[in-house]
Amino acid sequence: MGTKAAGVIKRIAVITNGWSGEYLSIVLEGIKKKAAKDGVDVFVFTSYILWRDEKKRKEEQIKLFDLIHPEDYDGFIVLANTFNIKEETDAIKKLLKGYNSPVVTTEVEIPGIPFIGSSNYKGMYELTRHLIEKHDVRKIIYMRGISGNVECAEREKAVREALAVDGLDLAGTLQGDFGFYGATIRIDEWLKTGESLPDAFVCANDLMALGTISTLHKNGIEVPDDVIVTGFDHTKESQLSYPLVATVTRQWDEMGEYAYEEIKAQLKKPDRNSRRILESAFVPSESCGCDPDARSIALRLEKIRNMYPDTISSDMVDLFFQRVRLDMDKAENRQDFYESAKNTFGINNFFGPDYCFCADPRFLETDIDEYAQGPTPISDRMDVLYEKRNDVSKPPSSFDTREIYPGYKKEKGKSDLYIVSLLNDIDYYIGYIVIKNSPETLYNLQLKRLVNNLDLLLVTIKRYVFSQKNYRKLKEIYMTDFLTGMYNRAGCEKVLFSFIQEEKIQQRSTSLLFVDINNMKIINDEYGHLNGDLAIKATADAMKRSLPDGWLLGRYGGDEFVAVGRYNEKQNIKRYRKLFADALKKTMEGLKVPFELTASAGFCAIHPEDKGKIEDFIRIADESMYEEKEKAHRKLNAKS
Repeated sequence: MGTKAAGVIKRIAVITNGWSGEYLSIVLEGIKKKAAKDGVDVFVFTSYILWRDEKKRKEEQIKLFDLIHPEDYDGFIVLANTFNIKEETDAIKKLLKGYNSPVVTTEVEIPGIPFIGSSNYKGMYELTRHLIEKHDVRKIIYMRGISGNVECAEREKAVREALAVDGLDLAGTLQGDFGFYGATIRIDEWLKTGESLPDAFVCANDLMALGTISTLHKNGIEVPDDVIVTGFDHTKESQLSYPLVATVTRQWDEMGEYAYEEIKAQLKKPDRNSRRILESAFVPSESCGCDPDARSIALRLEKIRNMYPDTISSDMVDLFFQRVRLDMDKAENRQDFYESAKNTFGINNFFGPDYCFCADPRFLETDIDEYAQGPTPISDRMDVLYEKRNDVSKPPSSFDTREIYPGYKKEKGKSDLYIVSLLNDIDYYIGYIVIKNSPETLYNLQLKRLVNNLDLLLVTIKRYVFSQKNYRKLKEIYMTDFLTGMYNRAGCEKVLFSFIQEEKIQQRSTSLLFVDINNMKIINDEYGHLNGDLAIKATADAMKRSLPDGWLLGRYGGDEFVAVGRYNEKQNIKRYRKLFADALKKTMEGLKVPFELTASAGFCAIHPEDKGKIEDFIRIADESMYEEKEKAHRKLNAKS
């Protein structure tokens, strides 16, 4: 499946963590723009790992990279600054070790790989000098991101060096996690110390700045009147708030284009030490006490205009997922899942006209405990639980996992985008989802919501499947006679007799056969109960061998047996008695027992119009058996 032999770019891969939605959207738009001109397909492998996730879940999510065969791609763009844990970077290094085609990393350098980055230092230095020179700031508390993050350290260095120009130093640092809620916790903890407010909180990114502003406001502290708060990244969220966040912009809109062009440049002339740094710049705004730019004002007004439609749209997505769970959580196999999905996913366009949900073939077939034991490697084949292509639901199928998307073929001159994200529970992977040419699901974290819901849904289905299997096993044990393997008395009542009633409802006649071992008491008394058990098993075996396929058989009690099946007017009890006697004789021939075994059979035809309980029909069959049993007893007495 490799593409490099042709000497041109046909297919590239982007590896990223999906939590960095806006950065990812801007960079990916640049990659798409350039790839479209060259007719190149782009596969985006998206993990959703957070640094605080459980160890096992991290390990399962990293299996996403096991889907990737480097030789199938003409180049890789690694959005390294989106990764939350070292294990992600280590897994990518391992994946691409020895890979000879171009690899480009963005924002965070990986030794020996060409790099496209933006200046963390310049914009943050400008921001700090602006606060000092324009707003007379002297006391700054810096909120860091994830510990050990290279970008965060560079930004902190810029703040310290900008302060040092005036002989100042940081008044303190807070350890955040680059997230909104992490910042709210840190600020709340800091406020409880009772320390006096600084002149400014300088945050390592916009999300933490928003969390800081929110928590300060809840505590009656207003920005910028009481304290200045700044961010970094110039994200859309920071420009939809009040106050608008003073921040630093980077050339993200160009970064994707540069990364793609670097792939092409590396193909022509490899240079593993290639580095390009894009400048960053400070953007003053309301949170530092300055007037915002016109773009930010326009964005905020547009957000206000669309507030209600956006809320309704979000509610519709939530309602949709509720319906999905109600319709699909009782699926027991791929076909059930497909039929339910067709009635839910099939009638909406949340995820575009082309996407599929793929599951490991072992997922619905293997017990949870067995499936979750140890590392489960990615299967060579995948089951398609549901696929929508050109807005039409496709029936379940399976395909070679290496294709990634079922039936993938490169179309000359066309550029397609495939978003690939792993489906997994905490303890095991399930499969993955692929969405084609609908990147907006990735940008607004709708994909993450879908993945979370599918994870829960599929785990619920798996648990339901095996609860049903266990229930059927228990039911089978409860209704099975251990000696003969036939239904026991409870099974006769639940299955055999229910069959008769169901056939009557369908206006069909049935036959009931009643069999009783002759002289069973004598066999037990004279030859022992072990031989008695042998006689019961031999009779059951003879019934199974002499009755037509489709009949249901049960041990009614002791030495009595009952069987039911579809009525056939050509059936003849005399003929059956002969077949049964021959089968019983043949069974006994190889046993070498000291007694002769015979059994009597009675018959009853049951028609839809017949009244009476099951006991009445058994009595009729018993009466038809009585004459044969009397003959057997007379024969035995004559011998004695």
